[in-house]
Amino acid sequence: MEKDFIEIGSKRIPLSDIKNYEITTEQLKRTYTEKKKRNWFVRIILLLTNPGFVNEPNEVVVSRRIPFDVMIIKTFQGVEYRFSKNEYVFDIQEKARELNNYLQ
Repeated sequence: MEKDFIEIGSKRIPLSDIKNYEITTEQLKRTYTEKKKRNWFVRIILLLTNPGFVNEPNEVVVSRRIPFDVMIIKTFQGVEYRFSKNEYVFDIQEKARELNNYLQ
């Protein structure tokens, strides 16, 4: 029995409605605060050279760009579905194989 739908997360898209699809990579910007302590050697040197030295952890704001894969499916009705690996748990390559088998 052949499947009539492709399922990603809670979305069910009829295979007969799919016009095309693409896989692209996007970047998500994550910012967080991290406390950094100096290593023991630096603390000893600072204590010896600066008697008023207080060892307080420094707070550092770290900003990273995290790449992730996105599958974009377009239908004949003009609807565009975007599925990213950070929102849905699925194997993009497996879904691409399913779509390739149907679209051939």
